[in-house]
Amino acid sequence: MQQKTFKRSRKAALIFMVPAATLILNGCGTEKTAEVQVFSTPDECAAFYNPPAECQAAFAEAQALHPQVAPRYANKQECEADFGVGQCETAPGQQQQASGSFFMPMMMGFLAGQMLNRGGGMAAPQQQQQSAAAASAGSRNTVPNQPLYKSRDDQRTFRTATNTPVAAQSGPTQIRPSAVQPKPATMARRGGFGAQAQQRAAAAPRQTSMGG
Repeated sequence: MQQKTFKRSRKAALIFMVPAATLILNGCGTEKTAEVQVFSTPDECAAFYNPPAECQAAFAEAQALHPQVAPRYANKQECEADFGVGQCETAPGQQQQASGSFFMPMMMGFLAGQMLNRGGGMAAPQQQQQSAAAASAGSRNTVPNQPLYKSRDDQRTFRTATNTPVAAQSGPTQIRPSAVQPKPATMARRGGFGAQAQQRAAAAPRQTSMGG
């Protein structure tokens, strides 16, 4: 009997093994997901029934945050290995290294998280009504507007500067707020950004601390 129970538990564990990206999008624990919008350009944002001025404001905020959070690379070759030829630019001169400038990926889109709080629309009038109902029910969006990127090995997926996958297409989506909070830019190495890098990170054994 005990052996059969073990087999069923093992089978259940295999069934519930899902990619890390799915966990990030669907959430875990008791944290509620927040509704955000993902776009390539302000014009695309406006095409989803959002006020053009709100779209431009969200884009401008993301663009201003871009040089502060985009991953840094010691040279252009390493950056292009992760993002593709012609997809990297010189990072602002905050910390110039002795051999030259740092490089960072170009911004490929933006996540509009605060636009909903300011009264922005959704993809259609019906969705605007749904969003208003969610707000009246106490739902609060705590995701800041921020830049998005696309890696060389996964051109479809929008990712945050910390390599968190957000969406595979433009428009509204659900995300865990804690998974997409912007962080200061850090140095990256070749192969440190993209779908493959995320899979390696998910497969890496977790380290546990001993003692107090």
